[in-house]
Amino acid sequence: MSLLKENLSGKVSKSMWSLWIILIGLFGITGLVDHYFFSIPSIGVTLQLAAPLGLLAAGQTICMLTGGIDLSIAMIATGAAYIVSVKSQDGLTSAIIFAFLYCIVVGSINGLAVGLLGMNPLIMTLGMNAILIGVFTVGVSTFLKGNTTMPDILVKLSSGTLAGPFSWPLLVWAIIGGAVLFLLSRTGLGRLIYAVGDNAQSARLAGVKVWRVQWATYVLCAILGGMGGMMLGGQSGAVAISLANSYMLPSVAAVVIGGTSIMGGLGGYTGSIMGALILTVLSYLLAALNSTEAIKQVIYGSIVLALAWIYVKISEKS
Repeated sequence: MSLLKENLSGKVSKSMWSLWIILIGLFGITGLVDHYFFSIPSIGVTLQLAAPLGLLAAGQTICMLTGGIDLSIAMIATGAAYIVSVKSQDGLTSAIIFAFLYCIVVGSINGLAVGLLGMNPLIMTLGMNAILIGVFTVGVSTFLKGNTTMPDILVKLSSGTLAGPFSWPLLVWAIIGGAVLFLLSRTGLGRLIYAVGDNAQSARLAGVKVWRVQWATYVLCAILGGMGGMMLGGQSGAVAISLANSYMLPSVAAVVIGGTSIMGGLGGYTGSIMGALILTVLSYLLAALNSTEAIKQVIYGSIVLALAWIYVKISEKS
């Protein structure tokens, strides 16, 4: 057992060193293309932009550790931001409560469908994404009609600076990210998430209520996605139906870049944080090279496909 732990620890260390090398390499290349990137304000903006992606990646990490995925996370994020912006005129507290209730309901539907009904996570969440697009497309002109400007306090928490490269969104990300790391490494639910992802059937035979774990993961994913959406809305100042559309693929790519297996049971949020930072710097580099959003999405999709193929090949050999 101790030898196994040493081997796993060695692999994790090598993986993290590789991610650091990639990040530093991208940082250097980006700085050569755009010298302003090396400045403190630019680094601060980069970290600020990485925060909402880091929150969405946190939700995807929890799902993928159980062998699942949430392709509705972009619309969950958009919906939460939209609810807060429209309902905040009746009070910010009630608006945030409504937004979290929305996340819990959508996450519960996804989790129960996957856990109890045995639906494929990919199909279920993709279908949910389509349903949410329809609901909010109708809602913006009916029951969600109203002011789409985000409250000032959320704008400040999403884009306000503290000192140097440090900002409010970075602080919020650090607090929430620390809670996710604690959940996965120090709690019973965290251990069950890894157990279900490693072998759901064995976990079920050991007495684990697998469906409850899966339900909890999708609810947590939706809540984290909602937080990321509110931060995106705050950084934009106002919301639209397409607010988080471009973040769906990056949220998955950040997780797989960070070393979390799409098969479940292996990985963690530390790698996803590195993945979010790498993708944010890559996005800055592509913007400096005048690349379009379409090219960015092609690159993100290629990263996901390549790493998925690698994970499949590794699982076949093991």
